[in-house]
Amino acid sequence: MVGDDPNPPSGWKPWLALALPMALGLALRIAAAQGDYWLDEAWAALFARDARTPGEMLLAIGHGHGDLLTIAWLQFVGWGGSPLLGRALSIACGTAAIGIAGLIGLRRGPGAALLTATMAAVSPILVTYGSEASGHAATLLALLASIWMVDRALFGRPLRHAAAWLSLAALLGMLAHVSMLSGVAALSGWVLIERGRHMPAGRALAATARLMGGPVAAAVAALLIVLLGTYAGADGPWIGGRAAFTWPGFLDALVHMLAFTIGWTPLIGLPMLALLLLPLTVRRKGPLADRAPFFLIAILGFPLLVALLRPDGSALPGYYLLVPVALLLLIADLLAALIAREKQAAAVAAGMILVAGLVADAAIIGSRRGDPGPAVDAMIRRAPGGAAVLLDHGADSAVLESAAASRVYQLLALESCAPARFVYLSSDGTRPLPLAALRCGAAFRPIAAGHAAGLSGMDWQLYERVR
Repeated sequence: MVGDDPNPPSGWKPWLALALPMALGLALRIAAAQGDYWLDEAWAALFARDARTPGEMLLAIGHGHGDLLTIAWLQFVGWGGSPLLGRALSIACGTAAIGIAGLIGLRRGPGAALLTATMAAVSPILVTYGSEASGHAATLLALLASIWMVDRALFGRPLRHAAAWLSLAALLGMLAHVSMLSGVAALSGWVLIERGRHMPAGRALAATARLMGGPVAAAVAALLIVLLGTYAGADGPWIGGRAAFTWPGFLDALVHMLAFTIGWTPLIGLPMLALLLLPLTVRRKGPLADRAPFFLIAILGFPLLVALLRPDGSALPGYYLLVPVALLLLIADLLAALIAREKQAAAVAAGMILVAGLVADAAIIGSRRGDPGPAVDAMIRRAPGGAAVLLDHGADSAVLESAAASRVYQLLALESCAPARFVYLSSDGTRPLPLAALRCGAAFRPIAAGHAAGLSGMDWQLYERVR
């Protein structure tokens, strides 16, 4: 049995123990952050370049490109700056999140802390979001920090001014990505359930409001700021994407999110949904029951709520950031408890998850999100003085323009028929790209290509006019 310590060691000693998984996670995130910006990152960089006032930053969010923290960081980096530097904020947040995950596990014991941190270090979904220029990593850090503070407030030595720190985490997490709202809701539900176990309903509500009232207010305030930007945008509000809810899209997002949480990406399919039932295996009177309400709300309750409400934009794995965080913490809790009881199968399962995660990470690192930089490099070799390129999708313009800017290369992206030496086609991986392109009465042959592996990136192919 895992021996809980309500007052785990503080100071530098826990961080020293977690240094190895944090170093591993840092190395993986730096390796995964190579290459030029892909679609979402490139548009965030473009809007950061053009947004010169807070109002224009809100309009950028209204068009669905980036978040306040990412846009502010990319403005600091500058248009044409190093993509690695543009992703540095996410790398730092993603690495810090590994340490916080370890501190959450520390209440179960040093072994649980090490396992939790290592799983967070290698989980492909956390490596992905911890190495791209988006707000996901900052939200993951804020969410894990909030879980740690609530866990201490309920079962350990409460942090001083916990409500204020939770409010700050909720505000920053929401400004990075609106998925923080689901985390604040799940934590509030956990506090209410736990307080309700030990006091009358009225007192439980009051105690919950004292701890979580500030974070809820901060999350609502940040949501209003984001909504202001979305309604100010010319196309109206659309958080997380425009796509209307569909059952295939919803299920596809869930199975990809779950597979990339534990690294078992070759097994992507509906059986992955069984992981959502894992909180039901925690016994109500067992040693791990203290966190069971949170796991039940976050892992099972949240996807069920999405299925009930059917919101637009829910076909993206990033919509469900709360689920992989809670699932990793639960799996680490369960496996650490079984390993402490000398259950060899649990040790094998932990090893399989870590190895599978590293294999998936290697594929993500190798693909560089379908790095579009080689497309610009190919044009530079053939037309060093500058070039014009035809696009099928206008959204690809930001991808090529950002890559060209980092190389100080003159590139003109066109969507209509005009004399152009190159054609650039992209795909989300659901359809193959043609072996040759016919555009504006001319034939084009492929000269470079990129393929993305993982949750982020695009497949692309560059074609040159046949003379």
